[in-house]
Amino acid sequence: MTNEKQQLQEGINNIHIEGIVKEIRIEETVINGKDAITGEIDIQETAESTHTVNVFSFKMTKENKVSGLYKAICTIRDEYKTIEKDGIENADKVRIETTKNFDNGKVAKNEYVGQDGEWKSYPQLNAKFVNRVTPSDVFEPQAKFTLEIVIAALKDETRNGEETGRLILKGYIVNYQEQKDDYKKIVPFDFIVDNPTSVNYVQNTYEKGQTVKVFGNIVNQTIITKKLIEVGFGEPQEQIDRKDVREYVIVGGTPPYDDEDKNAFDTSLVREALKKRDAAIEVKKEEKKKKGNNSSQSSSGFGNNFDNKDPFGQESTKAKPKNDDPFSDDGKPIDISDDDLPF
Repeated sequence: MTNEKQQLQEGINNIHIEGIVKEIRIEETVINGKDAITGEIDIQETAESTHTVNVFSFKMTKENKVSGLYKAICTIRDEYKTIEKDGIENADKVRIETTKNFDNGKVAKNEYVGQDGEWKSYPQLNAKFVNRVTPSDVFEPQAKFTLEIVIAALKDETRNGEETGRLILKGYIVNYQEQKDDYKKIVPFDFIVDNPTSVNYVQNTYEKGQTVKVFGNIVNQTIITKKLIEVGFGEPQEQIDRKDVREYVIVGGTPPYDDEDKNAFDTSLVREALKKRDAAIEVKKEEKKKKGNNSSQSSSGFGNNFDNKDPFGQESTKAKPKNDDPFSDDGKPIDISDDDLPF
């Protein structure tokens, strides 16, 4: 790439979610000695599909004034009506969207070192504001994303050794570069392409290292299937199977950006960012290991050890999917050696 950029720029990262508030779990806490408010809001898109959105704010601004965002989250906690408490007819309809002048919701990762010492990485949705839909607004339940990403790899999806016809697009999301932790500045993310025409286009057009803008649907649902099991005597027994499906399905995308495009990610800077990310993850794992050793030496009691964590780095109370990192089969971070870099 001939355009010389000094630093990776943050890519487009927007979500648009509309639905009914199903449940709210928000609490006040202290992070690094500062009062804060944090939690999750479950937004029901359909009866079968619910999306969990994370919110966070410190209480005080740098000017020592109560944050407007903090007040807004308090309003969500104290005033919004939910399906759980108020019934679906009374629950608030809400919308998360990014407008021309306001950057709101984002696709992100919740990443941390687990109790087993391994790196954990799960998709996460973050938002600054969750606004109520007024009666005069058009209400259109949906969950969509728009992202600029760097392509890392394309892989045919297989199940039980058989190809499904779908494509896994592995990419990198480039985040705000001024944040403290290097592992947050660029994160790996898996997407699914399932339309046959789209699969054909991506396979024949997209290559490693290219920058593209993709559009898609956020799928987060539990599929329930029932079948009758014949028995030796008596009535047939009903067997209920539940399958959780959590996917980011690409339904459209731009042609690859030209190398000269100002929004194209510089692959040399991407390589540098990935190495820094890998190094930062190893540091976090070492810190966790040392902290665990110190705890075991200084305490013989029982109970939980609570650490000050990053605003969106807290472990969710919800069950986690089994795959720890979409770029690793064993939950370990990518080994960013020169030979293994995707481009």
